[in-house]
Amino acid sequence: MIDRRRFPRFLANLRAYFPGNSQAYPVENVSWKGLFIKIDPNILPKDKRFIFFEIEIPEIGRIPIYGYIVHYGTPSDPGIGIEIVEVDKNFTPVWGLFIKALNYLKEAKEEYEKIRRLFQEEEK
Repeated sequence: MIDRRRFPRFLANLRAYFPGNSQAYPVENVSWKGLFIKIDPNILPKDKRFIFFEIEIPEIGRIPIYGYIVHYGTPSDPGIGIEIVEVDKNFTPVWGLFIKALNYLKEAKEEYEKIRRLFQEEEK
């Protein structure tokens, strides 16, 4: 399968909230312009492709987002893939800094794993 994403994806431990529904839904991964929310797609109206929701970022708060549903996951991994159209209410810099922070965390983890492997090889 060809990955057509324009921006790198990062695993996430976030929650999404939809208007009129107090339940939090887990966000599986995010990028600058997209994300995947673990949700039963049948909860959402099938004719509704443009949606509004909020992403709760730990230690920061909720970010209002508008997006298009671009896919509905698979039977084994149900959810909705969303292309972000707009981060609302001037929160775009916050979203950008958060995505940048996720990239730094990914780099730190990769460096950590590289160092651990070196130590494990030296112990052998």
